[in-house]
Amino acid sequence: MVSRFEANLLRILRFFLRQVPAEEGMRLINAKPTKPECLSPAAVHLVRDSLSKGCVLYLVRAGGWRRERFLRRGLPKYGRLWERSEVPDLTLRFSEHALEFLIWVTANKPGDGKLSWQPPLKELTPADELLFFLAYEAMRIDPDIAAALRLMAPFAANALVRLAYPEDFAAAQPQATPDFAPWLTGLGALILEALQPVLLARWLAIERGKGLIGDWSRMLHQGRAEQQVLEKFTAAAESAGRLDLARFLVQVLAAVLVTPNLPPTFWTGGLQGAGPPRLAERLETQRSALSLLRQTERFRRWEERARRAGWDDEDRDAQKFWLGEWERYNGNTIAQRAEQILHQLEPLRPAEGSGPSRGPSARRGEMGR
Repeated sequence: MVSRFEANLLRILRFFLRQVPAEEGMRLINAKPTKPECLSPAAVHLVRDSLSKGCVLYLVRAGGWRRERFLRRGLPKYGRLWERSEVPDLTLRFSEHALEFLIWVTANKPGDGKLSWQPPLKELTPADELLFFLAYEAMRIDPDIAAALRLMAPFAANALVRLAYPEDFAAAQPQATPDFAPWLTGLGALILEALQPVLLARWLAIERGKGLIGDWSRMLHQGRAEQQVLEKFTAAAESAGRLDLARFLVQVLAAVLVTPNLPPTFWTGGLQGAGPPRLAERLETQRSALSLLRQTERFRRWEERARRAGWDDEDRDAQKFWLGEWERYNGNTIAQRAEQILHQLEPLRPAEGSGPSRGPSARRGEMGR
């Protein structure tokens, strides 16, 4: 038998794992039973079992079940997540901080003025951070709780939270962007592979929702937060040789830019009033709205480098894999449409496609020399 507190804790955990309805989960977050001195062995066993099995099930359902192609030791490998990976590499290891968090959130409502839960960040495992990402995503439906969580280091410094919800961190004084390097190797990279559909859906929602933003300040701060995350994430992916983990961004661009001649007002048309008094501030706000489109310049560089990769390059297979993905989603068309939109907003901006060496046919001509 477990106590009422332990039963609530288990239900809250299952709420985070998408196994309990949101209404019930939030009711339990707000209900604060008396915290016992310690959990019973039976409750600890149930928490461990639910954590290990529930997080694996979430990753499988999120995208791990899809037969996809990702890099393994620099070579493309096809299959479901567990078919592409060695079983030991997929093991989720939780620290004691995961259980401490569950006890804390069962006993305290985030933002109720009581002492916050602040574990040493260096001691958190990727599995811990996956749990905290799921917890933030589940409790995000309450704006007050979400705001309180964003003030806590385990969530503000959580790379998954920041990558999936950059708009939540739009502020006049943006917080430091977390280090994405640990998520581009080992277990972190496997988690990101499984979360590709989740990230794709989130960024599609972000881009398609910008036309509904009426506040100029909100647009400016959101765009800066997005730019901050995108720059650091794509730079880390490039440094780690895991360009394939940025594929969801190319998919977002392909979905948004599927319509030719899309005007900048798709992103900025909802802005109300004349905006800031200074032209430079209005232009900066509009530029911020197109933060994702500006990443096509980096993707162009990746494509150009992949085309130049020779037989003696160590990462040739990884480069050619990226080139195949770029062409799979009509990357050149995406880049051209993005450049057209950016040029409409900034007529004096140098055209990315200008010059005889920028087009695909010109690059092929250079390679043939």
